[in-house]
Amino acid sequence: MRMKILLLGLMVLGMAGCATSSRYDNYTDQRFPPKDQYYVVNVYPETQALPAANPYYVIGKVSIEGYASYGVSPETLANQARSIARKRGADAIINSRTEIIRYWHDALLRFRGELIVYGPPATK
Repeated sequence: MRMKILLLGLMVLGMAGCATSSRYDNYTDQRFPPKDQYYVVNVYPETQALPAANPYYVIGKVSIEGYASYGVSPETLANQARSIARKRGADAIINSRTEIIRYWHDALLRFRGELIVYGPPATK
């Protein structure tokens, strides 16, 4: 009986590590140094445009998805996207959106956004 409980516990722990899947697509061959863990990566929804006075370059796209039954929420997806952005050296995420696809007893949450690096300030 104890062995069954131990195996069940190990299986649950293994599944918890696989709560989300992520994908990153590079748009450039250029690499950027990673940001430190405390760097604040802002996430801008696709309905919010950035000011033209603040030029930027899109360096890639991130997609993350997971099921609500595994504890995934829109916030956990956004936090994971921020972590990926820091590792890739991005300054922010733009054009972000989270879709929720509902199933009978569950929901699949899907986050998508583009990673950007700010360019030099515009000169007049």
